[in-house]
Amino acid sequence: MAGQRDLTRGNLITTLLSFALPYIGANFLQALYGAADLMIVGYFCDSSVVSAVATGSQLLQTLIFFITGLTVSATVLIGKAFGAKQYENIVKIINTMTICFIVAAIFLSTFIIIFDRTLLNLLRTPSEAYISTAEYIFICSLGLIFIFAYNAISAVLRGLGNSVAPMYFVAVSCVINVIADIILVGKYSMGAQGAAIATVCSQAFSVIIGLIYLKKGNFVFKFKFRGVKFDVSTAKELFKIGLPLSLQDTLIPLSFLFLFSLANSMGIAASAAYGSVVRLNAFMMLPAGSFAMALTALTAQNLGAGKMDRSVNALKLSVSFAFICGFIFFIWQQLAPESAIAIFSRDKEVLKAGSLYLKSFSYDYMLVPFVFCFNGFFFGCGRTVFAAANNIISAFLIRIPVAYILCSVIAGATLFELGIATPAASVLSIIISSAYLFYLSNHNKLAA
Repeated sequence: MAGQRDLTRGNLITTLLSFALPYIGANFLQALYGAADLMIVGYFCDSSVVSAVATGSQLLQTLIFFITGLTVSATVLIGKAFGAKQYENIVKIINTMTICFIVAAIFLSTFIIIFDRTLLNLLRTPSEAYISTAEYIFICSLGLIFIFAYNAISAVLRGLGNSVAPMYFVAVSCVINVIADIILVGKYSMGAQGAAIATVCSQAFSVIIGLIYLKKGNFVFKFKFRGVKFDVSTAKELFKIGLPLSLQDTLIPLSFLFLFSLANSMGIAASAAYGSVVRLNAFMMLPAGSFAMALTALTAQNLGAGKMDRSVNALKLSVSFAFICGFIFFIWQQLAPESAIAIFSRDKEVLKAGSLYLKSFSYDYMLVPFVFCFNGFFFGCGRTVFAAANNIISAFLIRIPVAYILCSVIAGATLFELGIATPAASVLSIIISSAYLFYLSNHNKLAA
């Protein structure tokens, strides 16, 4: 059946790779989408505008993570229903999710508009970049409804085993964003405002294409724009699974925002460098994140079909594939970190500061395959409370304290010291996840 795919059958390696590769493509385009603003702004503007876009993007990314936490719950529920052949439940899930997301989008947009200056102060936004950052955040907040809509559409399709269509949606959005960036930032010198307008417009186009696809596609359900009904029991299930993820996906980025505030306190060069590395890491973490996302949908479908052993084997394969990529990235950043930072900035001070950060942080490239894939597996099992608690504990017991201590105690601390905190947090997360998986496996509770 066009538009969906059964992930409970066939050769596991072939199924995993063919399903994960479109995720990698979509996430690459999504990362390129985000990086385009910074790359084009870095080419046409000074470091203050780069810092503004970097800071504003990091703040908005925190909200996007909150959104994706909710959408994962839809992927899990739809995947389980599809795997169990309970097609009537899919429409109920989609309808309820739509109403919940519209309300959430309006609330978050209003929140940002009201408290934007407070948030910028908490981030210790450099004075040179303050006004531009505020303008960037205001414009992007108006487009949050499109971010919700895109993630909702993608969640539905991925739960149905379709990882290709979301990649095409992002591709169109990415092309529009780059073109608009070049015109608004390059030709018309609109700086951060231009980058924000380009972002919102490209997101809107992506949603329009996605809605047309859902309307005209051949699915096991009939998508309708009218007659959307809210189901209380489905909403409870969505929030039961999604809220722990949203809490995690909000608090974890907040821990990185704290790190960003420490970087901002080191000066404009460090601020721009940290922002550039954040964009770079979107690419470096891409394989691990993509396999983890694919693993969530695959696990959900196989859980619904009663094939838990297949999901466990998929976990092992996902970690292996992602680790190979992470090791390659680690070697690159140890040997030539400036070559990566140069993609976003030509400023010598920014290159120096960013290289110092990558020298210590890049160890995390070999750790996140375990962290992300464990998360993807537990998400697919519906054990989001454990996964969220584990990630929050590692962030607030290790990442933030280590970063604060190293940057406060060491005189003249640089981004090198700041970069140590994240790999340290990942180590704790891996230990906890491994112990929990061992416990579930030995007590036959994986499918509970």
